[in-house]
Amino acid sequence: MAQVRTSTLTLAKDGYYLRSIDYPAKTLFVAFNGSISTLDKTGSSSSQGSVLINLKEEEMSISVLAVIGTFALDLFSYLFVATDSRCRGTIADKSVYEVASVAALPLDYAAGKAVLQSMLAGPNGMKHRKSSLALQPSSSASLNEGHESSVIDSAASGASADSAQKGSDDNNSSSNGQSRKESTASKDSIVQALQDVSINWLSPQIAKLLGRGRSESPEAADQSVFSAALTNEAGSSSAQRMETRIIEELARVFSTSGVFYSYDYDLTRSLQEKDGCELVDDKMPLSLSASENYWFNLYLQRQLLTSEAHEWALPLIQGCIQMAFCEIKGGDSFQVCVLSRRNWRRIGMRYERRGANADGYVANSVDTEQILTVETSGSDGDRHFASFVQTRGSMPFYWKQAASGLHPVPTVLKSDGENANVCGIHLRREIDRLGRQVLINLVEHKGREAVVGSMYASVVGQCVAEEMVEAQMVRYIPWDFHQETRGMRFENLKSLLGQLKREIADIGYYWRAGQQAFTKQSGVFRVNCMDCLDRTNVVQSTIARFVLNEQLVRLGVHIAPEQGLAAYSGLEKTLNHLWANNGDYISRQYAGTSAMKGDFTRTGKRNFTGVMSDASYSLARLWMSTFRDYFSQSVLDFTMGYQSAGDVFRTLVELRSREPDHALQLSRTREAAIEASIAIAVYDGENIQMACTVQSSMVLDTLKTRQTEDAVLIVTTAAVYLCRYHYQMEKVSEVLRIELSGLSRVQYGAYITDTHMPQSLDPTRNHGLVLYFDAAVARFNSGNSQNKSDIGHRSSEEDGTSASAKLPSPNITETSVVAADRQESSPAAELRPESGAKEHFIACKLVSEAQVVMQRACTKPSGDAGLQSACAVTDLSLTRLESLENQSPDLLAECLCSVILSAALKTNTVDGSNFIVDAPIISAATAKHSLSVIDKVSSRIHKAIWI
Repeated sequence: MAQVRTSTLTLAKDGYYLRSIDYPAKTLFVAFNGSISTLDKTGSSSSQGSVLINLKEEEMSISVLAVIGTFALDLFSYLFVATDSRCRGTIADKSVYEVASVAALPLDYAAGKAVLQSMLAGPNGMKHRKSSLALQPSSSASLNEGHESSVIDSAASGASADSAQKGSDDNNSSSNGQSRKESTASKDSIVQALQDVSINWLSPQIAKLLGRGRSESPEAADQSVFSAALTNEAGSSSAQRMETRIIEELARVFSTSGVFYSYDYDLTRSLQEKDGCELVDDKMPLSLSASENYWFNLYLQRQLLTSEAHEWALPLIQGCIQMAFCEIKGGDSFQVCVLSRRNWRRIGMRYERRGANADGYVANSVDTEQILTVETSGSDGDRHFASFVQTRGSMPFYWKQAASGLHPVPTVLKSDGENANVCGIHLRREIDRLGRQVLINLVEHKGREAVVGSMYASVVGQCVAEEMVEAQMVRYIPWDFHQETRGMRFENLKSLLGQLKREIADIGYYWRAGQQAFTKQSGVFRVNCMDCLDRTNVVQSTIARFVLNEQLVRLGVHIAPEQGLAAYSGLEKTLNHLWANNGDYISRQYAGTSAMKGDFTRTGKRNFTGVMSDASYSLARLWMSTFRDYFSQSVLDFTMGYQSAGDVFRTLVELRSREPDHALQLSRTREAAIEASIAIAVYDGENIQMACTVQSSMVLDTLKTRQTEDAVLIVTTAAVYLCRYHYQMEKVSEVLRIELSGLSRVQYGAYITDTHMPQSLDPTRNHGLVLYFDAAVARFNSGNSQNKSDIGHRSSEEDGTSASAKLPSPNITETSVVAADRQESSPAAELRPESGAKEHFIACKLVSEAQVVMQRACTKPSGDAGLQSACAVTDLSLTRLESLENQSPDLLAECLCSVILSAALKTNTVDGSNFIVDAPIISAATAKHSLSVIDKVSSRIHKAIWI
């Protein structure tokens, strides 16, 4: 079972067939119903395989380099493939590629045919038709395609790294000058700040405003063709536009942000982790040995893996691979490679993901491995490999930083104990994986960064004090980078290096020749600043250069150890460019721009031009953190399986992303709110029939207001309660109690309060209840000026105050819904009482996400056929009804009505025949018609810019 390389994809009536070019007997079939199977001409599925062989639609075939995976959106499911790549060189004679172009093919014949036709007819049609076998170099002469060989001590040797860079700052400097000549003065100030930022990340309208199209690159042209074809096939609805936005963002992530693969070298693990066990003769697919933490497309390939199509599942990494080949005149030759791999467990954008999650995974977690390959000319002739690994990652505790202004203040979340616990989880995992941890913290000791910097020192100290980690396995080194290098005194980095020399010697590096390992790395430098980008990359490159010098000396290549790499100006320049390009890749993936302080990393000097570039990058990062990162974060979470397509759509409306465990945390919070509301509001002696979370404005006689909040709806044997719970203060702030005997009717139906998203117009997902009641049997308590104890357990008999006196007067506001026409008017609106009438109504909408439904479980047998016995509240325990929580809001609303009706009938005061009304509360047509002018304009601007 060998790893499949390139293949030919062909569209058929029942799905897509991918036939391996290297192994013609291997075929992958992806059906339009989403199922995946492997076909073999000699196997049981040969009848299906013959369909592929006899296909005549060769013009509907394209070349595929890798199957990235599959994913499902609302309109279609998709097959996601890589169609073009760039060879970045070789590691241990194994070719490494960077993905350059991708295609998302709908699992639908008509839509798929339209997309393929557009791709083949587009500007890159010939490229898609021809075989991609030429991308695989077969001789040593082509091992470094796009890389010039460098001769040590040659002034031109640094050029090898320049050609490997994708969108480097040096290349941008010339284009910046040309751009300023071509742009008008009004656009110049904006474009200059965004020179290093791909305008493809923005919406088409913003791209036009900036004077640049989305389709400047061939890859963007392919994606534009795809988007147009798909839109023409599926229509131009809001749902389709949103779906296209997601696909475009996925295409950007996989084709322009540093995604790499190899057919026969495991990029997800370091040389020491493999320890000489690299794949031999390609006998085993990479999917069986790859590290899941760095397998960037793992979630997208879950169907391939469950279908046992391991040879088709190719692990990709996101990060950076830069390499340069050097040769000593009359001596040995060697290659230096800088390989960074991002951990996807808490992957994300700059301000959207900070700190750690509950499992101890941190944001912007990157392993960077510097690999030295030496071709010796001695008698043994062995090839020597030396590997040195460093890590970076956000400070491992709960903290955040709002995207507001150029220098937002970070905030520490949760208690010291919780932060120490999650830090301990993180450190134990890293110690088990890499050994001793030397923690280098580069944040400022004063000012806004000191808040999180001091907390980092505190939690690490607490972890050691409480023996969460062994003291000898952790060393914490604070070094204020900005203070130490103030005034461009970057030569002070030598003082930090002096502090680390003993640690470098103790940690060591991995060195192997053939199958024999001479030394192993016993620890790692974990470097961080606020973003783990600019300052971190400078320090890591400084350590890496020192280690490389030690390795070259030990291998007998470098004969002037006291001079260091400075003895060979060409080599030093080459290494500087490798690390500068590495910083740019990681920075673009996390912050959207190239790394700051890149001039020092490249040249070893800080200059005024670099300072001005950093200022423009700061403005660009501010722009993207405000207008783009929330959507990019949501798409990344979708790619990793943390969010659904609906969550991504919601992001476009709410203009903010959510944490991956948002639903779980929200569910726990709502469960606590229900328990607190029952304990505070429910009268003694009442048995809980059902309680759930809803959304309500808590305003009487009004269906739609601009502000709705979470509330708790409780149905007991005597009354219905609607409680507003203040999450931050953890208290019940308002309670409306309606006796069942005073309910006149309950209406349930579609409750459309938002028209931005397609999901918001779905009646099954947007359902609510309207309770009509007599004011004489209702009581409204406000806790605004009271604490929890002020709203105690009281029966209606104990309270001498008239219940009706506690009710506010009917609030018939201008925000009440006005029907689109009389035939579609909401029953609640039609039945609204005149001012001064005794009947009122209160509306609530069932939540469609993280719903919590609870019920009392009686400890003794029920003596009532229809209801549980009304035993004391203290004898009952709350249980969650997960079967109802997983139902759609419309079914839950119907269930609630049944429970209320059953309880009300026991009072013998209601007429069951007309008690339940099944009719829309606010229909979609009414919701659209009732939008204010401001809402309509806002909605149109929102769709024009973001959708």
